[in-house]
Amino acid sequence: MKRFIIGLVILISISCTTSFSGISQYFGSSKTSNLKLDETGVVNFLRYLDGRFFSENNIIDRSAKGLYPSFYAISHDGKIAYGWFCYNDNDCGEFLPYKTVEFCKEYAGQNCYIFAIKNKIVWDNLNIVVTEKSFSKNVELIKKLNLYNPNSKNVVNEENYKKYVLLDDDGCNKKKDHKDLGNLRGASLFCMLPGRYQFPNNKSSRWY
Repeated sequence: MKRFIIGLVILISISCTTSFSGISQYFGSSKTSNLKLDETGVVNFLRYLDGRFFSENNIIDRSAKGLYPSFYAISHDGKIAYGWFCYNDNDCGEFLPYKTVEFCKEYAGQNCYIFAIKNKIVWDNLNIVVTEKSFSKNVELIKKLNLYNPNSKNVVNEENYKKYVLLDDDGCNKKKDHKDLGNLRGASLFCMLPGRYQFPNNKSSRWY
């Protein structure tokens, strides 16, 4: 019985290690991209943390809100973001890091990498848990992590950031024109964060 328990513990440990290793291959790092976020990048991250996004896989209600953030991907140049969300705080599906990166890649027209899992920044294996949704505090955090663009515009501040984060609709073009980032979701202050979510009671099949 004792041998069985020891063997079970070892098996679980190996499984967890393998699982994390499988996920970490999608993480971004300074080796894959010289990532620098501007104020739009911080606003998009706050949208993700708040569960607000333009749903690409729900044609009835495009404006989704209140869902749990699961995976957050960023394009190679750091200008375009993409999120995956769940109905609850548990793992809501299989192969989600892969799906998130692939949908982001398709959307952005370039390689993408996982920046955060739930509310934990995993870029460069930083593993920083973000507990604040304040714009100024997250800017300071990104600066401390040396991930902030010093040439970023200063349109957003602590007094007005919510009007950008809490967008319920936008007039942005559905066409992915990467030459016009000002009208592209995930790249503009005035456009929602694009993303997808897992439908309830179906962890593997209903994704688009």
